[in-house]
Amino acid sequence: MVAKTFNLLSIGERGVGKTVFLAGSYTELQGEYSSEHPKAAWFDCQDQEVRSNIEKILFHVQNTGLYPPATIKITNFNFDLKYQGWWGVKTRCKFRWWDIPGEACHIRNPDFQELVLKSQGCCVFISAPGLIHDREYAQTLADLFDQVVAIASLVNQQRLNYSFAIVLTKCDLLESGTVTQLQIEQNLQPLITRLDALKASYQKFYSAIPVVSMQGTSTLNARGAADPLLWLLAQLNKHHHFQPNHNLATGLAQTALTQQMFPSNLRKSVALLAIASISLLGVAIALLFSLGLFTMTPDQVPVNEQKIHF
Repeated sequence: MVAKTFNLLSIGERGVGKTVFLAGSYTELQGEYSSEHPKAAWFDCQDQEVRSNIEKILFHVQNTGLYPPATIKITNFNFDLKYQGWWGVKTRCKFRWWDIPGEACHIRNPDFQELVLKSQGCCVFISAPGLIHDREYAQTLADLFDQVVAIASLVNQQRLNYSFAIVLTKCDLLESGTVTQLQIEQNLQPLITRLDALKASYQKFYSAIPVVSMQGTSTLNARGAADPLLWLLAQLNKHHHFQPNHNLATGLAQTALTQQMFPSNLRKSVALLAIASISLLGVAIALLFSLGLFTMTPDQVPVNEQKIHF
């Protein structure tokens, strides 16, 4: 069977830690399985350019003891998720990770629109220290929350299988304790309430990828860093077993075709014809981001999260 390929979107403000997250995930799961270093799964990269980009990031950390600079352009990273099967090494799936600069994560950006429509899952990055201590940053999160809810609303309307990994970054910079976790939960509630109302598939993860030095060499302490990616890929593998290339764009197109063939009333038919004449996909996603369509009353749904002890 040919391995499925998934497109993963990453959104978040500049400097929130998207690139560090990817490098940390790769660091944790790089290298092949061996009896000396057994692994349940690992990332493999056959693309020389992608491998070079990752190595440059890790080399920067090693030489400077600092995190890499913020991403300045949309960069694609292609990986295979490998595992050790009964009959040797198998490929569970392939995935494309789009590392997007924070300022490009806006629906008015046509490149971002295209990536959203091609995606099958999304990592949402939020700075945990900023969420608690930076009032200005917390205010800017309103736009990010609107973008996430717009995608979730589109998924809900089209009844698509799409999951969100909500990654709270830089948790190693916070004081440990129940009060800290309660503050995070409280400040995230505007997003969580709306996702629950839309019955979105999501999971929260607390990420800490500090730079550590040993014998004069710096590296990323990436234990548990890849958990969000592994969870997201597991969700996609489960739901897209028979439709590996099904994404937001194909879902919208199929829904539009069905409604045009079997219109429930004249009003819907006219609307569909109008949208189709001016490019259904672009208009649909732009409208969802720009209009206030996200005021549903939340259901009482348990919050999904990765447990962590502060």
